[in-house]
Amino acid sequence: MKKFYITQRHKDVGFALLLILPTVLVLLRIFVYPIYQSAVWSFFHYNLMDGSPVQFIGWQNYKDVLTSVAFWLATQRTVYFTVLTVLFELVLGFFSALLLNQHFRGRTFFRAIIIIPWALLTLVNGLLWDWIYQPGFGLFTVLLHGLHILSPQQNPVWLANSSSIMNFVSVADIWKMTPFMTLILLAGMQAIPEELYEAVAIDGAGFWNKLIHVTIPQLMPSILVAIVLRIMGAFRVYDILTVFTGDPQTSITYLTFNYAFRYFYLGKASAMAWISTIFILILIVIYIRVLKKNLDQA
Repeated sequence: MKKFYITQRHKDVGFALLLILPTVLVLLRIFVYPIYQSAVWSFFHYNLMDGSPVQFIGWQNYKDVLTSVAFWLATQRTVYFTVLTVLFELVLGFFSALLLNQHFRGRTFFRAIIIIPWALLTLVNGLLWDWIYQPGFGLFTVLLHGLHILSPQQNPVWLANSSSIMNFVSVADIWKMTPFMTLILLAGMQAIPEELYEAVAIDGAGFWNKLIHVTIPQLMPSILVAIVLRIMGAFRVYDILTVFTGDPQTSITYLTFNYAFRYFYLGKASAMAWISTIFILILIVIYIRVLKKNLDQA
């Protein structure tokens, strides 16, 4: 019979497991278990407000969500917001990173202050831009009056039109999240070897040729990371919308929150949350495949 001896290595592993056990238990309780619980609830009729019993209904919650006009309207607005903000943030972030990657006086200072909008709480950012858009005394209206684009008699209520409010929300999000794109792309640019630029410069390449044939191809992994992270963030937009509008149909996350914590339709809200999660997971899978393809070709 083979004897088992407790070595110092076994003691060290056991002690390490003992130390991380509280963290694992906390993660299981506040992260893993709620995910499992929401997955279970999505297959049940679970409404706290109407006093009806909890009962298994299978895929009915998913069918109700996918046939809901409110869900598809929220989806349409969420996709519009996501595409608009990510596109502008990518373009502005790329050229901001390109500028900050150059050698000029005060570069460190500008690299530091560009973080300020991103460092602001999203709710504070929303309140700031809500004040800017206010009629009469709002900075946007005052600026347009000063530039004589608006006559003194004109005093539009910018946030009154539900069809255009997503544009104003998008501007606020672009202002806040462009520094995030800038930092990721700037880090990618600094990792590009100078020898590549020197090689194409010998061949007579100008600024735009360097940009197209060196910077962008070498920066593609960073661009993909930035795009995926921002799509995931923009698709889950919620808190800034609570400042600009009280309409839960402006985003899927807002609508899900409304179902869950205003009407307490926990089953339907869970189904809606899982539909959004599946969409994001599909994006992640596509990102991983594209990134792997680029790495294989590199």
